[in-house]
Amino acid sequence: MKYSQEVSADYYQKKELFDETDKVFIDNLKLVGLQGKEVVDLGCGDGRYARLIKEMGATHVIGLDISENMIELAKKNNIENTDVTFLVADGEHIPVANNSIDIVVSNFVVHYFIDTKKVFNEINRVLKNGGVFIGTFNITDVEEGFEYLYNQSMPIRLGQGKESIIVQNLIKSRQEIDQAIKESVLVIVKEEELNHPNATIDVTFSEKNHLQKHAVIMVLKKS
Repeated sequence: MKYSQEVSADYYQKKELFDETDKVFIDNLKLVGLQGKEVVDLGCGDGRYARLIKEMGATHVIGLDISENMIELAKKNNIENTDVTFLVADGEHIPVANNSIDIVVSNFVVHYFIDTKKVFNEINRVLKNGGVFIGTFNITDVEEGFEYLYNQSMPIRLGQGKESIIVQNLIKSRQEIDQAIKESVLVIVKEEELNHPNATIDVTFSEKNHLQKHAVIMVLKKS
């Protein structure tokens, strides 16, 4: 989903208001190890994680985002970093060769895609054998009788009060995520639910009381 120039600027300026899951994400990057790795940052946003990944020892980082505004921000924030490349692209068409990437990371991006099977298949395609995907994303449970809400858009409020911003996520089921991973033949090696109190379904969403959103981190491996 493309962010407008206004939302992109807000995200860049206010990210610290809703970054409580970053420590777990970064800790998992450290556990996997980035030294000497070729890394794709899928949905790189303003480029802050791509820069961090390079600082943590990656040989080269390719940051991808469908939003031209975000890529423009990322490039401005990383002018001095020649080993980080930023491109406008999405997760269904990652512009790298088969079996060429050591690690794919993605921080709260998977729930933007209508067809998660295509995303995980593409991640599997670009990873080397033994390569790893580290991703955070939202999974949403719905009450019985409200299954029609799956893959519909819902507003997520990031942060609190007047300083918060609203972005649109798709309502993704656990079943869809599990099936997409299974068909990609990637293997779940780690999963953890995340505490993300500053990313909530906005009260303006009329079906809010029929949903329960969970933030998770998964580490997947290509055999």
